[in-house]
Amino acid sequence: MATVAAKAKVSETRRSNRKTIDNTYMGTEPIFAKGETPKDPQEQDSVWSRAANWYNYYYSMKDYSPYVYKYGTEILGWDKNQIALLKGLKDFEVGMTPGPGKACVIWARGWQYNSVWQARIKARMDEMLALAIKRQNEVVEDDEDTPVKVVITPQMRMKSKMMDTIFADFDDYIVEGWFENDYDRKLDVYTLCKKYDIKGQGINMFKEKVIDYLSEYSEAYNKTCEQCIEAFEHVSRGNLKKAIKQLELIISDCDALKQSAKAVRIPKAKKPKASDKQVEKLKFLKESIEYKLASINPVMIPTQFRLYVFNTKYKKLFEYVTSSTKGFEVKGCTLQNFDPKLSRCIGLRKPEEVLPEILKKSPKQIDNLWKTLTTKTGECNGRINAECILLRVMDK
Repeated sequence: MATVAAKAKVSETRRSNRKTIDNTYMGTEPIFAKGETPKDPQEQDSVWSRAANWYNYYYSMKDYSPYVYKYGTEILGWDKNQIALLKGLKDFEVGMTPGPGKACVIWARGWQYNSVWQARIKARMDEMLALAIKRQNEVVEDDEDTPVKVVITPQMRMKSKMMDTIFADFDDYIVEGWFENDYDRKLDVYTLCKKYDIKGQGINMFKEKVIDYLSEYSEAYNKTCEQCIEAFEHVSRGNLKKAIKQLELIISDCDALKQSAKAVRIPKAKKPKASDKQVEKLKFLKESIEYKLASINPVMIPTQFRLYVFNTKYKKLFEYVTSSTKGFEVKGCTLQNFDPKLSRCIGLRKPEEVLPEILKKSPKQIDNLWKTLTTKTGECNGRINAECILLRVMDK
C-alpha cells in the first residue's frame, strides 16, 4: 500500500509535467523584482518587447484599463475627475491608441522606467486625457439637440414576445373555446414554450396571467366572489371544474419548465481575480536587514505551485505546496489552495546558513536539506503577516 510520502512524490511529479502549449511557447507572466530591470539599453528593449508580446497575446483591450488608471493616479497624481474622464474612452483608445496600455501593465509588474520612458508615457497619457476631454465636450453639445430615445428593456421585449406567442395561443384556443362552451380542449404549454423559446422571466409572466384566470374561475366555483359568480353564471359547475383543472395543469407545466431549466443550466465558471488584485491587502515584510533578505513581488504568488516564506520573528521556514490545477490564490492575508499534507514548516536554529540554500536549490535538494534539520516539522496555516519574508516561488 502506497505511503503518504510516496503519493506526495507522485503528485509532485505530475505537477512538474503540467505545462500548457501556451506556457511552452510564451512562458509565464513577466514579473520584475526590484533591481531586475536591465540597465543596458539594448537588453532593456529586448526584455521589454518580450514582456509586451506576452500581454499582447493574453490580454484584451479592456484588461489594460485598470493599470492605466493606476499609473495616472499613483505616478502622475491625477484626481478622480481626470480618471473619470478616461473611463469615458473606448477600450482600444485606453489600451492601444493613444493610451500606453502595455507600458502601464509592465510598470505594475515591477518594471522601473527611466526618465525618457516616463516622459514618453506622460505624453501618451496627456494625449489620451485631451481626447477624453474633447469627447466629453462633444457629448454635451450633442445632448442639446438629440431627442430623447425610448429605451426598450429586455423585460419589455420578453413580455411582448410572450404575449405574441404562447399567450396568443392560450387566448385563441383555450379561452375562445370556453366562450364556445368547449371545455375539453387541452394545451401543451411545455412543448409550446420550447417551440417559442420562452424562458425564465417569460414563463413567469405567462404563469401570472394564467393564475389570474384561475383565481376568477376558482372564486366562481367556490362562490366566494359575487362579481365572479355573476360573470360565470352561464357556466355549469362541471365546466367550471374542467376549466380549473386545465388552468392548474398549465401552471404545473410552467413549474416543470423552470425545474428542467435549472437541471440543464451550466454553472458559470468563476473567473479568478487578477494577481495584483489578489495581493493588494497582503501584509508582508519587504526587506530584513538582520537576515539580509528581500521579499519577491507578491504578484508572483498566484498561479504558482510552491512558495517559501520565512517568519523573521519566530525564525520559522514555511514550504507551501499546492495540488490544485489553478495554483495558489491569495485572499486578504491568507494563502489559498495549499495542500496541508504536502506543505510544512520548521524552526531554524541557524537561519543565516539555511536560507541562502533555500534561495538557490531545487525542491529535491531542499527536501534533502530539510531532513538534516533537527527541529520538529509542523503544519502550515496559510497566514502571512508583516513579519514574513516572501523568499521564493516555483512552478513545480
